Amino acid sequence: MASPFSMEKVPEEFQEFVKEKQLQLLNNVLTSAAAGVILANVVSFIAGDASNVVVVETLKAELPILALVVLASLLTTVFTKE
Repeated sequence: MASPFSMEKVPEEFQEFVKEKQLQLLNNVLTSAAAGVILANVVSFIAGDASNVVVVETLKAELPILALVVLASLLTTVFTKE
């Protein structure tokens, strides 16, 4: 017998809430990852572990990834709001 607290299926009245929270979690993860990458570059530069050239080249490599993160976040928001 299944537990009455089992979450195999979300009750109908909570479907929209669950979708909103999943979207919020996804956006939080994506933006936190992007912020972490930028913060790591800034800290390594301030600490003297990276030169200007290294920081600039790292940011150049990361910009397409950050752009994809922003695009994925926007698309997720647009398609889940329908």
